[in-house]
Amino acid sequence: MSDLLRSIVLGVIQGLTEFLPVSSSGHLELAKYILGDTSTGEQSLFFTIMVHVATALSTVYIFRKDIGEILKGIFSKPWNESKAFALNVIISMVPAALVGFFAEPLIESLFDRKI
Repeated sequence: MSDLLRSIVLGVIQGLTEFLPVSSSGHLELAKYILGDTSTGEQSLFFTIMVHVATALSTVYIFRKDIGEILKGIFSKPWNESKAFALNVIISMVPAALVGFFAEPLIESLFDRKI
């Protein structure tokens, strides 16, 4: 299978599984293995990051009006629902940021392995 076709298949898997209550990253790694991905750990990690970035960008595009309304609310004077929502989002990011910061070497080593 060509690299282009493999990338398309993996991108479709990422897009279809991102919004389901399953691990899109796990499905992506399983699909890479099944499709015989021979990329190095660094290449594999880069591809995984790129498909997640593409998913994030498409999500921002789809929800651009809602995001705009939230941003307008954040910069308005009185305390409001948008500010509370933004604060909750920031608080929810703290655990993931701490795990990413302290477990970075372990996480990177997982992408260096070949099955």
